[in-house]
Amino acid sequence: MRFIKSFVAGIAMLAAGCVTNGKYFASETSWIKPNKTRQEEVRGLLGDPFMVGNSGGSPTWTYGYYRYKLIGESFTKELKFYWNGDRTVQSFSFNSSFPDDVSGAGGRSERPASPPSTDRPGNDPGDVRR
Repeated sequence: MRFIKSFVAGIAMLAAGCVTNGKYFASETSWIKPNKTRQEEVRGLLGDPFMVGNSGGSPTWTYGYYRYKLIGESFTKELKFYWNGDRTVQSFSFNSSFPDDVSGAGGRSERPASPPSTDRPGNDPGDVRR
């Protein structure tokens, strides 16, 4: 009987938990200047990209932070850079479903969106990261 209670309690904890993938980054993007900001600056501030690719011949870097919950809302955000041949930003896009971002003017706030303190890296023993 004790095993069954422990098993049910473990399943309940898993169901209430969350899985995080990617690396948290601030949502504020005013520091990014097309044709000026260089790859070295981006890598210095954000680290290695989560994904790399190509869009119409332009190299791309994607930074992503994905927080999935089995019960409750899941949130994601991505910052994608499109690069010029001289390694400067050609353009970029930012998309987020975090409440602090969605509630801002024009669909995005200038203040960084922070995950709840329990979801910051290192605070959830069930966190799974890349």
